[in-house]
Amino acid sequence: MAHPVYLFQDPGSPVETFAPERPPRWLALIHTNRQMNREASAVLYGVNNFTLVDTTQQQVGLLQAFLDCIGPVNASLLSQMCINFPVMEFQMEECKLREDDLQSLKLLQEKCTNLSILETYIHNNNSKGLTRMHEGNLQPILEALSQFDVQLKAIPSLEKVIVRVHDGAPIPSVMRSMQGLGWIVLPGTGNKW
Repeated sequence: MAHPVYLFQDPGSPVETFAPERPPRWLALIHTNRQMNREASAVLYGVNNFTLVDTTQQQVGLLQAFLDCIGPVNASLLSQMCINFPVMEFQMEECKLREDDLQSLKLLQEKCTNLSILETYIHNNNSKGLTRMHEGNLQPILEALSQFDVQLKAIPSLEKVIVRVHDGAPIPSVMRSMQGLGWIVLPGTGNKW
């Protein structure tokens, strides 16, 4: 059964984890011996859902530190991740995905070769143009969503994309576009539409 494992990092500190549904010494089995390490790591990284916590501005750094910490073998075992939905930057009549968000997707593509479920969070720091709070020309936003989908399709093992909206509701045409791309769009915890 998949359990959430939350990842966070204070500036200048190593990556830390928080697993509320796990007993205090839940990782002890990994340190028993090499064979137990291999077997337990396959379950740990293949079954649990790893969530990057509140990292809109430093997501790529936390993701890189986490993947470096667990190493390439364990990174290739990851099957479920939760990250922030890419921030869309508006410049004139154009909307582009932020460069560090594209770098996060590239890391997932290169290192997480078994990733089958990617969940993304839309919240007040990255929702500009996606929720009802925005009005105006939606074409650049829809084009940016297509750009994001191209990046997702570059992850060959990816089977499911979930978009959780924590603040507001998506603009109907944005929601239809996301669903048309095959994404599952859901309200976040405590958010009702």
